[in-house]
Amino acid sequence: MVSEVTDFYGRRYRVGESDRELLGHSRNWVLAAACVAMLVAGAGQYGFGLIVGGEYWLLAIWVATQAVAVFPLAWLRERLHVRPTLAMIAGAVLTALGDLFAGAWTAVLGGLGAAIVYGACFGVVAKWFPERRTCLGLVSGAFAAGSVLFATPLPIIAVVVITACGFVLREPPPDWWPAKPDPRKWALDKTLNLSLKHNRPAIRRYTPGQLLRCPTSAVMYVLVACAAAAWLFDVAYMAAFVASSGWGYAFAAVAVCVLTLASGAARWATGWAGERFGVGRVVRGALALGALGQLLLIVAGQHQAAVLLVFAALVVGTTAGCCYALLPALVEAHFGDQAGLLNFGLVYSAKAVGGIVGIGLTTAMVATYGYAAGFLLAAGLGVLGALAGGMLRQPGVPRLLVPA
Repeated sequence: MVSEVTDFYGRRYRVGESDRELLGHSRNWVLAAACVAMLVAGAGQYGFGLIVGGEYWLLAIWVATQAVAVFPLAWLRERLHVRPTLAMIAGAVLTALGDLFAGAWTAVLGGLGAAIVYGACFGVVAKWFPERRTCLGLVSGAFAAGSVLFATPLPIIAVVVITACGFVLREPPPDWWPAKPDPRKWALDKTLNLSLKHNRPAIRRYTPGQLLRCPTSAVMYVLVACAAAAWLFDVAYMAAFVASSGWGYAFAAVAVCVLTLASGAARWATGWAGERFGVGRVVRGALALGALGQLLLIVAGQHQAAVLLVFAALVVGTTAGCCYALLPALVEAHFGDQAGLLNFGLVYSAKAVGGIVGIGLTTAMVATYGYAAGFLLAAGLGVLGALAGGMLRQPGVPRLLVPA
């Protein structure tokens, strides 16, 4: 029997229907389809960074378009009640056009297509796995692992695969919750919900408009912009940096693969760390460690240390993956889970600023001062992001003054 229950925080849940009753199969099929679609959609980001060699401004256009468009497109889909299947078909066509890599117009179309796929996949998976937010790390990791598709006919794959995945994506009823665990116990029991030991739930659910009026959102925006700028600089310039340091293009390809695949793999595993050590603490540590990785890249290039360079690429990719994977949980911990992932889409738009800084504005710096200056800037942005993470405060939580 279907019923609605309310937890200690006033959040409503719809219980009594299993995923197999609603879908005819396990919800894991939805997760798998979302991951495959994100794998294909993410290939365009790295395609504009590497396949279109040297045209860094095209990558900046793609990134800015994708990041800015996630929220408005997701909002329109929710507002107009567009089914995920239709959204995915539109995303497949735009992604395929973007994967032609023919110039600025394809960068814009590809970014829009990726934004549609990103928003639909994240939104649907979040609704089917309300008690397993770590699944969003799998979806994010697939987007980062898109680099494995470089040598394939991307436009054809995008149309066929993303469209096919779209027919698998279906949304559950609003506020759906699986049969187990009990949502009321999940909200309070630290032995059942391990994340409660180090992650305090948001004081209430904020709408996107309310989020924008909170000072905390500005601090989080700075954090995401810094993390994105550092990461996207590495994505854009790693291959050229390795080649200019005396290694061949084969080793440059290896370094880029280590960088991107480490980012994807880290996103798959990071949810565990966020639950057990605290989302904010892991994000701050990842940003600081990533800054150290940037410095190691400089040392490796100057001393022709191949092993150190691969290790540094592994560190940078892993830490960047941690930040992206935990961003939905970080937003939810401060602003609640109301409005699906629309709040996440607003904060995620800071990636556009990061793309402009990390890709566009660093072009002149690299041309004038060399790659070391760019990596130093990336390290500084990582430290700034970590400091911003330390300034995050949950909105609505009073500051307690210790009596004299």
